[in-house]
Parts: sequence; structure tokens; C-alpha cells
Amino acid sequence: MNIIVGTDGKPHSEKAVEFSFAYAKAFRGTLYIMYIVSPKAQEDKDKNIKNGMRVLGRAKIRASEVGVDIATLLEAGEPQDTILLAAEKLDADCIILGSSGEKSGLAKIMGTSVSETIFKNANCTVVVVR
Repeated sequence: MNIIVGTDGKPHSEKAVEFSFAYAKAFRGTLYIMYIVSPKAQEDKDKNIKNGMRVLGRAKIRASEVGVDIATLLEAGEPQDTILLAAEKLDADCIILGSSGEKSGLAKIMGTSVSETIFKNANCTVVVVR
């Protein structure tokens, strides 16, 4: 079973990462933890890449503590598109996402959040952790 979890390092994402460890253990899955640098953050690209490396580094440490093997992916792109593409490439059985329950600025205008978009378009199970 291939499992993808998206994280941005915020508390709701960290809950999803913690959940994904238990999920991967229970289903003996291969866990891929993704951090995505949005093209909207171009002016702070280096800062966001460093933050992504830090977030993924913490995930590796935590995974080791709980006994889960993971692969980390640091990608650039729109979060929903990048996660959906990775799910196709990795033949994912499940995508796990965190949700604060609030929409971002763009999502308020467009009417959908990243998790909603992925939920509607994924070809696999999607778990949203709150």
C-alpha cells in the first residue's frame, strides 16, 4: 500500500503526519511525506525550501522514533496539483491531509480548499485529519 501525506509544518498538517505513521503501520504501507513549495511564494522561495527541509527532517526523526520507514519528497508547484500528480506516479492507495477547517484566501475566492480539490479529484482514498 502506497500512502502519501502532505504537510506544510503547521499544526493541522502535523496531526496528519502523526496519523499517517499509525496508518502506515496498521496497513504495512510505504509512506511518502510531501512538502510543497508553492509558486505563489517565489519571493521567499529559498526560505520555503529551507522550511520544507526542516519539516521533512523532523518527520524523518519522528518516523524513526515510532518505527516507520518513510520517503520524503520536496516538490514545487500548486499543492493540490502536485499531490494529485504524485499520487498517480506512485500509484497511491491513500492520500492523507490535514485540515484546519478554514479556507485560505484563494480558497475563499474560488470556493474550494486544497483538501476539497484533492478529495474531489483523487483516484484513491483520501483521509482528511482535523
